[in-house]
Order: sequence, then structure tokens, then C-alpha cells
Amino acid sequence: MQTNGARSSRIRPERIRMRIRKRAALAGGAIAVATALVSAAALGLADSDTARSVGHGAAAGGGPPPASPGATGGGPATPAARGADKNLFPFGPPTGNGDFQVPAPPEAPTLVPTIGTKTTQRLYGTDAFQKAVSVTQHVWPAAIPANAPGETDNVPDRPWGVTLVTPDDPLTAITAIPLIHFPDDAPILYVTKTGIPQVTLNELKRLGDTGIVRNRNIDAFLVGAAANRGVRAQLKAIGMTFQSVTAPSIPGLANAVDKVFGGIQNPDTGVPQMGTSASSTGNGMMVVMIGPMDGKDWQYALPATHFSSHMPAALQWVHKDSIPDETVAALQRRQGHAQIYLMGGPEQISPQVAKKLTAYGSVSRIDNDDAVAFNTRPKNTVTSSALAFAKMWDPAGEMGWGIRGPGHGFTLVRRDDWQGAVASAPLSHLGFHSPLILTDRADKLPPAVDAYFKQVAPTYLKTPAEGPYNMTYVIGDWKNITWPLQAHVDYISEMSNRQIWNNANGSRYSDSGQP
Repeated sequence: MQTNGARSSRIRPERIRMRIRKRAALAGGAIAVATALVSAAALGLADSDTARSVGHGAAAGGGPPPASPGATGGGPATPAARGADKNLFPFGPPTGNGDFQVPAPPEAPTLVPTIGTKTTQRLYGTDAFQKAVSVTQHVWPAAIPANAPGETDNVPDRPWGVTLVTPDDPLTAITAIPLIHFPDDAPILYVTKTGIPQVTLNELKRLGDTGIVRNRNIDAFLVGAAANRGVRAQLKAIGMTFQSVTAPSIPGLANAVDKVFGGIQNPDTGVPQMGTSASSTGNGMMVVMIGPMDGKDWQYALPATHFSSHMPAALQWVHKDSIPDETVAALQRRQGHAQIYLMGGPEQISPQVAKKLTAYGSVSRIDNDDAVAFNTRPKNTVTSSALAFAKMWDPAGEMGWGIRGPGHGFTLVRRDDWQGAVASAPLSHLGFHSPLILTDRADKLPPAVDAYFKQVAPTYLKTPAEGPYNMTYVIGDWKNITWPLQAHVDYISEMSNRQIWNNANGSRYSDSGQP
């Protein structure tokens, strides 16, 4: 068809697109777009789809596209984009630093927008303080006035208390975790040895906890070095009440936390246990998770943080070859009925210690060994132990997550980011109840972890609307876990068709034991 006397073009649209892309690749960036559009005009191109794909949003007359509300402007390509792989950006790299910014809601100006995909959610932070705040901002909206009817019991909206620790002592922070669980409902936030940083102070104000009614309406637990003069003064200044939990040693602190939490959770005996009412399950089981405290073996206890946030499971400590007196005292309160789980293999907690612990209850290990599957005991690692814990289920102690199919949440943290692991424990307390999955690299999953995500990815038989779906929380900044790795987790977690002949991944909700 001719328009305004123009000659009818006999050039095929596919060849036109090829010429446009070739010229765009040679020119690059904004010049590429301009060149491609000029080329299209010269060739008499009337293919609107091609024009849109090359010059999306271009204004009539060749001018720049109108800015979106809140746009920050285009600008030159970022250094990463300038050197970008052309296979990643076949039409040229995008320019600038985001064409628009997402503001916080006007009712909650301190909320920090973050990056999510279909099946992943980044909870961003460049330091321990920010990571903890990102978690609490995600879990508790605190959008309903504190004096609204029923708000004191409104678990999804605002917490009942908070637990404050410092980010320089992993054993103390891990030890404090049981205080998160109900009836405390007190997430972790980080402070310093001299006071409360602004980001944490603002979050305390935003959360506006209700007070832990079963603990004299206390607002905050100050654990270890967090119980300092500066923190206490700042809490008093904003009207928050607090309780200090300290001890001269880590085993002593674990014993003290156990007493405090037990007195609140189960005042009948003072010992935390499952099944304290007719509406709960557990038959009075008294679960104790025991971590190794020598060297960096405490990393094997990191998966316990998320489970202790999820269930009223105590956390205690041993050396590889000995049991501290304070740990013995905590176990003796169970009167021989403790269900003890050792976090780590015999390299972390010796068989001799395991045998001594049987005087206080039953003893099981949580590591990557299986005497049926392995003739030779496999090397135990922090990442493989966390993965084994995510899969295991022991009905005797209602221990483990038993996740072997889709329909669940996961929290992905780099192994050396213990602050992120501790701070993200509330993600197992509410919401998706997500077990901790560890990776030892920022840009790649361990093979077994990669295979696990594929195993538990959902598949459908009739339609993708069947569900269920997975969600993985990614903790930290782009150095902790890269964007390509987050995108990879999203890709391997997506719903797929089980009936496709070459689909060897994925499972169904019933694979985790649920109906």
C-alpha cells in the first residue's frame, strides 16, 4: 500500500528487523535507537510492532519520551551496562539508574521498598541493622492504631515485643532466639554497645509493639551487651519498658534465656514445652537443640535459629568434648524428659558428649549422615546440615521442617552472614514459616541446594492455577547474594508442567506429607 505517494516497499519485515538490529548493535545505546528509527523510516517500514520494540515510548517528532511520574531521568548507561553482554541486552543496555523510584507509603515513611520477583523477595540491607529492619518491616505492617479493638492480639499487624542484641557476638545473638516465639512475639533488632542507631530507633517507633502482657507488659528484652546504659536511656526516652537478660558466659546466658522464656511460655513448670493448651499440639514435649560452641562450629546451630523462632524449642550449648554446668542445669529442669537434638556431626559434638547427654533424655543428631544411604559417613558441612534439617521430620519431637515438596517458604542466606541468618528468624515465626537455607557463595548455589530448589519446585497436572507456589526470601545486599543468583532461584522455583516428557524436576504438595 502506498501512502502520500511513497513507493510500496517489497522488503520483507524479517529482513528489515535484521538490518535494524545489526545497525543498533554497531551504534549502541541511544544512538542505536535513533539510527534504527531513521533506518526504518528510510526503508518505509510500516511494521508498528518493530517500531515499538526498537524505540519504545519515543515521542512523535523524534524527541525524548515523556517522563513517568517520579522519574529520575535517563542519563548515560551505568558502568555495568556499558560493558554488558549483548546477549543479555540484545537491544542495547538500559540507561540511567531507574526511570522511577518507589516511594514509601505516606502513612509509613520509614518503610524501605525492596526488590522481588515471582517467587523470590529480597530483604535488603548493607549491614546487620538494616537487614533486621528489612525483616521486621516485611513481617509487621503496624498499620492499625494500637488502641483499635483487638489490636493487642492482632499478631499479623504488630509484634508484642522486641529482642535487642548486638551484631558483634554470634553466640549471644543465636542464644537470644527463643525469645522470638510466642507468647513473646519479639523479633530481633540490632543495637550497639553504646546505644540504638537511628535506623533501629525509627523501626522501634514504627512497630509500636503492644507489650508482652504475660510478662508484665515488657516491650523489650535486652540480651547480653545490648543491656547497656545508652540503650536503656534511649528506650526510656521513648517510653519503652525492658528486661535485661545477661550472664557471665554463653552457656549461662542460654540457661538464663531458657528460664525467662519458660516462665512466660509455660508458667506451670517454668520449662518451655510444646502442647501447653488444648488448642496446641506436642503432648508436652520438651525439645532442646544443642549447638557446638568451639571455634566456628556455632555455624551448625544457625538452622536452629529459625526452628526455635517457629516452635518453643530451647537452645543450649556444649563443647566438643564436655558439657558446661549451666547446660546441665537447663537439662535437669526437664527431669529426664528432654528430647535433645545435636546440631552437627561427631566432628562438632563428640560421641562421648552425646552419650553423657542421654542421662537427660533422648538424643538425636541433625547432620547430613544416613546409615542406609551412605556406607561411608559423608563429610558434614554447614550448608548440607541446613539442607538435611529442611527435609527431616521426626514426629517424636515434632522436629524438622519435612519440606520435600512445594507450597512453602525458604530463607536464603550466605553462610558467613550470621547476622542476616539471626535477623531473618522471624520469617519462620510468621508468614511462610521459612526454614533457613545456606549458600557458601554470593553468585552460585551449592549443587545440593540447587537440586533441592528444583526438587521442591511446583508442578501442575491440569493448570498452573492449581498451585501451590513457593517463596524464597533473599537476605542482604547485592554483595551478600547477587541479583543473578536471586533470578536463578526464581527461575528454578517456577511452576512447570509435570506431564512434559523431559521435565525431571518438581513435585506436588503431598510430597511433604500434607494431604
